[in-house]
This record gives sequence, C-alpha cells and structure tokens, in this order.
Amino acid sequence: MNKAEVVFTAIDIFGHPLQNARRFPGITCVEDIAYGEHEKQKGDLYFKEGLNKEDGKKPILLYIRGGGFILGDKSHRVTIGEYYANAGYYVFNINFRLPPEVDFNGQIYDCVMALNFIEELSETYNIDTDNIFISGDSSGACQTAFLGAVKYDDALREKINCPEIKIDLKGLILMSGIYDVEALVKRKKLFGVIPQTIKMILGFELNKKCDNFKDYEYYDCLSSMKFINEKWCSVFISWSKSDIFCKGQGEAMYEALKAKIDNVKTHSVKSLINNHCYHLFLKIDRYADECMQASIKFMDELVK
Repeated sequence: MNKAEVVFTAIDIFGHPLQNARRFPGITCVEDIAYGEHEKQKGDLYFKEGLNKEDGKKPILLYIRGGGFILGDKSHRVTIGEYYANAGYYVFNINFRLPPEVDFNGQIYDCVMALNFIEELSETYNIDTDNIFISGDSSGACQTAFLGAVKYDDALREKINCPEIKIDLKGLILMSGIYDVEALVKRKKLFGVIPQTIKMILGFELNKKCDNFKDYEYYDCLSSMKFINEKWCSVFISWSKSDIFCKGQGEAMYEALKAKIDNVKTHSVKSLINNHCYHLFLKIDRYADECMQASIKFMDELVK
C-alpha cells in the first residue's frame, strides 16, 4: 500500500463515524441498484417514506462521493443521502470503478452511465427528470464539474471518448473540489501523496520536480475550468479557504464560473478547523449545516 492509499484509507476509517453521525428518521434506502454490469456500478437510492406515493414528481440528486479518485465507498455518505432525502429529494448515491481497473476517463464514463440511468429509475420511482442535480465532494466534486464540462462541450466529450449525457441538468453542487489538477500538482506534493495519486488515476508518472505533467496525453483536458461556457447550468460551490488538499481551487473555480454563467451561489469558511469537506461533519462543524441548507435553498429555488 503506497502513501496515497494509506492516507485515503485512514480518512475513510477515521472519518466514517463523524461523517455519518447524524441520521434522519423516516428515510427509505434501496441499496445496490445496478446502473451497469460491473460490481462497482451500483448506487443507493434514498427518499422519504411515502414520497413515491405522493402526487407530482420529485427532483433527484446524483451524489458522487470523494476518495482521492482511488478509494472510498458510498457507505461513507449515508448522512448526506438522508439529509437531502429529508429535504424532499431523491438521492442516488453511487459507487464507480477504481484504479488500476480504470483511469479518470473510465470513472467519468461510469458517472455518465449512472446519470443516464436516472431515466430508467424514473420508470419505477416518482422522479422528475426535468429536475436533475449532480453533487460531489473532493474528487467527487472534480468529477461533478467534469460532467458539466462534457455535457456542454462536445469536442471535449469526443476527445476523451465519453458517452453523451442524454438528460438535461438543472444544477451542479460542488463541495471542496479539485478543478485544476495542474495547479494542484504545482502547489505541493503532500509528502508524495499527489504524485502517487496522479500515477494511479492517470497512469502517468510524475518526475521528482513534477514538471513533466504537460507530457500527459490528456493534459489539456484536466481542468474543468477551461471548458466553462454560457451553456452551463446553474452552480452552487463551497470551499474552505484553509483547505489542506484543495487550497485556492474553490475561489478560482468561482471566478471562472462567474465570468460565464449568471446563477452561481457560494458558501465558504476560513477557519483552519472548518477544513476540507467541512459540509460532511454535521455533528461537529457549525458551518456544515449552514452549507447544506444553502445548497438545498439553491436547488429549491431552481425547482420552483
């Protein structure tokens, strides 16, 4: 197990109890719904008990959990699934294939499959396919933003051989994400964690100075910020100004979004205590609930 795997395994082990400390009564969870044939291509569907019997269709949120692109599991996001379900949304909390089986492009392929699968879900559940949102945290926020990029830029989608996103998107919710991989590499190595993660998820080995990154085949495709255009849907973005992993990424993404689209909502914190993915720690971080409620208000306003 390399340093990157050790770090993200530790985050999962020690973070799980805190990230799932808050639960909500009256929530149904249908586990392991297959959106593809691989054992990892499954998701858990959360919704309020009785929601599927109510009149009128309800919006849905596809949630993509973090894990440094290399580890993680949907079981670490139970509280998030229940939180949004408690607010009246269907939540499809997914897993996807991991390295070494697939690279980053393969993970995006899985996320597109899960997104398109919502049409099939709507045949069984009371889902409003006119109100589909995507959210993710950390690496999942990177993937969420990248889904926006391939949805609204056909040239990018064709270059990475990505399937077409067949449904319309109402909004993206980006939580403590990475949006410019090159900027992350230039900023710091995090004791070797970043180079090892790059090697695992991209199949590309950085040299000691990390200055050979431009030799990567899809180098010019890695920053979702480069592909923001006027076609993009509305976006909610949150970040911590003291983020140990993604410092400066949220602010840069916000400025790029604001320059191209009209509806961008934000939530940010600046204390060292309120750090990476602070929205997950609903029992111990007083800003977590504030951030989550702001994201729900963002969605509610778009649905209305």
